[in-house]
Amino acid sequence: MLFSSFLSHSQEDQWVEVNLNAFVLDYTTQKEIPFVEVKIKNKNIGTLTDSDGKFSLNYFERNVDDNDVFQLSANGYDTLSTSVSRLYKFLNNTNKFYLNKINSNNQWFEEDTDNGNFIFGKIFNVKGPIQGASIKVKNSLIEAKSDFEGFFKIKANVDDVLMINYLGMIEKQLFIEDLSDKYVLLKTNTQILDQVTITGSSDLNDEVDTGYGKKKKKSLGFSTSTITSDDISPAALTIVDAIRGKFANVQVAYDQGGAATGNKQKVYVRGGSLSINNSAAAIFDVEGFIYPDVPDFLDPQQIESITLLRSMSATNRYGSQGRGGVFLVKLKSLARKTKRLLNKLEVKGNDYTEQIYSVDLDSLIPYYIKDYKNANSITEAKKTFFKLQKNIYELSIPFYIESYNYFKKLDYNFAVEILKTVSQKAKDNPKALKTIAYKLEEGGDYEKAKIIYKRLLNIRPEDEQTYRDLALIYIENKEYELAASMYNKMLKNKIPNVNVLGLQETIVNEASHLYWTKADKLILTDFPLKTLKTFIPENDWKNFGYDYRIVFDWNDPAVEFNIQFVDPKNKYFNWSHTIIDDKEILEDELNYGYNTEEFIIEKSDKGDWIINIENYSIEDNTNPTYIKYTVYKNYGRPNEIRKVELLDLSKLKQKITLDVLKYYN
Repeated sequence: MLFSSFLSHSQEDQWVEVNLNAFVLDYTTQKEIPFVEVKIKNKNIGTLTDSDGKFSLNYFERNVDDNDVFQLSANGYDTLSTSVSRLYKFLNNTNKFYLNKINSNNQWFEEDTDNGNFIFGKIFNVKGPIQGASIKVKNSLIEAKSDFEGFFKIKANVDDVLMINYLGMIEKQLFIEDLSDKYVLLKTNTQILDQVTITGSSDLNDEVDTGYGKKKKKSLGFSTSTITSDDISPAALTIVDAIRGKFANVQVAYDQGGAATGNKQKVYVRGGSLSINNSAAAIFDVEGFIYPDVPDFLDPQQIESITLLRSMSATNRYGSQGRGGVFLVKLKSLARKTKRLLNKLEVKGNDYTEQIYSVDLDSLIPYYIKDYKNANSITEAKKTFFKLQKNIYELSIPFYIESYNYFKKLDYNFAVEILKTVSQKAKDNPKALKTIAYKLEEGGDYEKAKIIYKRLLNIRPEDEQTYRDLALIYIENKEYELAASMYNKMLKNKIPNVNVLGLQETIVNEASHLYWTKADKLILTDFPLKTLKTFIPENDWKNFGYDYRIVFDWNDPAVEFNIQFVDPKNKYFNWSHTIIDDKEILEDELNYGYNTEEFIIEKSDKGDWIINIENYSIEDNTNPTYIKYTVYKNYGRPNEIRKVELLDLSKLKQKITLDVLKYYN
């Protein structure tokens, strides 16, 4: 279908509404250009093209003058600018814009071509195809990921070795003898138990009835499998209102069965053996009575707890009818009331008695940094860098990061060139690219971080994480119209083949923050205000803001680590990102491409909150896991303060104190 521009009249207010629909193409190749920034400058009107190079831009004509500037910009291309009056004339003849490539050595990423050899294949186990498996070329930074059906494509040559990994599977190395398709069977690591894990909500540890006995709730974050009556808003009118936004990877939809079904609501749980496009709806167990449809007759205020049993744990108990997940509902009249203490960790047996000390990981200086310092001049230090890069550390991500840290105070442009160099070498490696983006963010260079995130979007267009990360970078670059467009696409589920369920709560918080801090910049944008407000109880929306919001981002979903929070009364809580504690969540992160967790501290006792961290993974020293730690004080309020730090887990040999937060509100 061809897209074109047209003018239509709004029947509500008789304003003239402009709707521009068009493609953006490469002038030389005639191929569509994905994720082009489309703006009317200085008007807070803008959007991005999708993965097929299409865009739709809507605004009222009265808000735009004929002399305003319409602009298209994309990495590696000359920016196209024209007046709005010329734009309308142009679109009367065609709906295709063409951009010319930049012939410059200053580009961060060279043009992607299909020159060279590609290996095609499929990854599977005895149960079927594996989505999210990592395929790497040994001794390189080339990496690929298997899709929903287990298929992959990776640039490799004869005599290369492919390293194939997936969570809980034994790594397989495959020697490439020819360029034929490869079918790789992975076997389960029998040392890793496939167990059911119940995690809890934000900041409490208590026991709930899960249907398998009493279990302790274990999470400060949003990835919950059990909620209690305290989690249910007084404004909730139906059980769907109680569920919405409370469980990770859960979507409410309508059964499109027509009049026969009455378009009933269904709840779908992502994960397990079913795809999001071909899944069974969850069923409801209300005190032993099974309901295949949503029991909308229930009064949410009479519910004691709701526990989500996912995939394997559900089918073990309920058979095939539970293959889409089961919501186990306990009512107050039949269930024992459990005591919940908000923002406290007062549970028997969780007294914090350890003696852990802060360690300055930046003080662990590699020998080559000492060589730079011992050089007689900055010119000599640069020569040392190039010599080490060529002979020893060409593919070492920490080498480039540490070298950047050293040179940025002496010659910032040279330091940026260091990151640019490694970006080009790692242009197909998401783990390394995220490290570089984190480092640029830490240093406040958001414009260059945007270049990296847009590259990630090009190579992993079906991963959830980059859409969220790019929205945040647009905010930092004061491109609020593009951030609003991203949130509109994410919250309204308008991104092809992407559903941001895994990051839904985080995105809701960050979009809300944008609204409450920059509302005056969003008037003409596509900001999804009505949709956003459906995720948040009315009282919480009016009083949006937190004393502390703590966010962890990591560059490898398969990494295993533990975050420990200790409150002012020396009560601790552990949040573990491990196969044993949260196998289903880790699998979902790998499959759908996201790697963020957030924690909220609100209305706490006065005193210090200690945050400890411990690494459980054996790190690859050439491309280790990095964690971006962001802490906001007074989040969403006029006196908000933010701090960003980057942590190299390969340096973490023991449990350390990452931070101490002062809580004296």
